[in-house]
Amino acid sequence: MSRCAHHAPPAEGYFGDFVEGRRGEILDAALAVFAEKGYEAGTMREIAARIGVTEPALYRHYSGKEALLVDLISTAGERISGEARRRLAEVQPNNLRVSLVNLLHMRREQGAVPGRNIMGTLVNAAPHNPTLKKTFREKFGRPMVDNVRGFIPHVDGFFGIQRTPKELEDKVRAFMSIFVGYFMTSMFFETRQDDAIVDAMLAIMGWTQAE
Repeated sequence: MSRCAHHAPPAEGYFGDFVEGRRGEILDAALAVFAEKGYEAGTMREIAARIGVTEPALYRHYSGKEALLVDLISTAGERISGEARRRLAEVQPNNLRVSLVNLLHMRREQGAVPGRNIMGTLVNAAPHNPTLKKTFREKFGRPMVDNVRGFIPHVDGFFGIQRTPKELEDKVRAFMSIFVGYFMTSMFFETRQDDAIVDAMLAIMGWTQAE
């Protein structure tokens, strides 16, 4: 594979520690370009330059920019939803407040790539393209909802709460709205309010005896 004579040094990566070889480099380069320029403005040429290859060489890995972002969304989604499932399974109802604060810390660290908001970048790219929107729902949305749908009854049982199917779905939506909304709106605030967010979660979910 030929190398470009001049290319930007690779930025600190997100995918490189769990996606081997050139594919991980390409995904990290694409994430950087889409974060800086947006999906519509970012180009395959810029992505190729990030890793020091020619644009035709990049097309040997991906048929186009959409195919690249589909892989980026799918790979990030599988990692984030899998980690969230493991962390939710570790939540201890008898130590719920601390467990939820730790869950917030985990989510923040998971997306902590300097200068980049992984979820924000992917969310901004997906809504304007039906294929990307479908991939985002399948790889991010549905697995995360399923994770929370299994988590809530586990905690409810500790507090002796029984919900109808509709009540459960309402609480799944409420929990997701607080959790995801907190991180999506954090860019507008200078300080973190983890304790206040956990208080809101506990009150809305009816887990009011948690200490």
